[in-house]
Amino acid sequence: MRMRRPLELLSVGNIVADFPVGPLPGLPGWGALAAVPNRIEPRIGGNGAIFAVAAARLGMSCTLAGRVGRDLLGDWLMGRLEREGVDTGLVRRGAGGTSSTIALVREGGERAFLHYLGASASLVAGDLRALPRCRWLHFSSMFLLPKLGPGAISRGLLAAKKGGARTSLDVAWDAKGKWDLGRCLEHADYFLANLDEASAITGERNLFDISRHLVGMGAQNTVIKLGAGGSFVSGEGCGGFEAPPFNVEPVDATGAGDVFDAALVWALSRGMELRKAALLANAAGALKVLSVGGTAGAPTAPELLEFIRARRK
Repeated sequence: MRMRRPLELLSVGNIVADFPVGPLPGLPGWGALAAVPNRIEPRIGGNGAIFAVAAARLGMSCTLAGRVGRDLLGDWLMGRLEREGVDTGLVRRGAGGTSSTIALVREGGERAFLHYLGASASLVAGDLRALPRCRWLHFSSMFLLPKLGPGAISRGLLAAKKGGARTSLDVAWDAKGKWDLGRCLEHADYFLANLDEASAITGERNLFDISRHLVGMGAQNTVIKLGAGGSFVSGEGCGGFEAPPFNVEPVDATGAGDVFDAALVWALSRGMELRKAALLANAAGALKVLSVGGTAGAPTAPELLEFIRARRK
């Protein structure tokens, strides 16, 4: 019996129908109405799905694993993901409605979210045990998947590594405030988080202190996303460095971290060293924030490289 060829990239995480609203100068009071500048319509959202779309646009063959509901939003998401070139063969129909979010976008790009957890909550440890072999496993939004504790995620990462995969982990915000990673960092080749998340996990604010704390928890390579400040990277024999940002006028930062992650994985999987990969990821995040919606603005590889060339000139 021939062994099935491993998938190039497997994204595990939440899949959400986003409804971005804005940009807004402010919110109306109760009982009042405010006009918005853009149509209110569903967009592909969720950390796992946005990452998958961004990776596919960069030219990677990406399979998405997660849950959507048995409803119209689930049907719509499946169709949109497939049109983006994402393999949805591991997306299952879960209990409850499809996860959905109203993203309120303020002028300048800052956001507030109203989130319905929905079908994403039905992803369980058995789903991870059934994952096929892959060359790279990216796990996102672990704190938005309540039936997957750190033990199950740690075992999933370890199994992938034993199968020859490289692994990366992003966490999303922990609304419960527990920030329990278990032993996940020991089995993630790359740990990615924004500054607020990394600070909450470690109790530190200084970037070098955060990185040292994460190393003590088992992290091998850490990438702290700093938004308009670029990113801070430590690992692969380096003592820590800042990858410079690309200055743009942000419109909507929704999904920027996941687009960043996808560009970093794309670059690393093609043999780039970490310093150059972080710069490419910063550029991808900068391009994303120029458009409203989680996947709007996520670049293709030629668009990304042309953006960097133009900025260097």
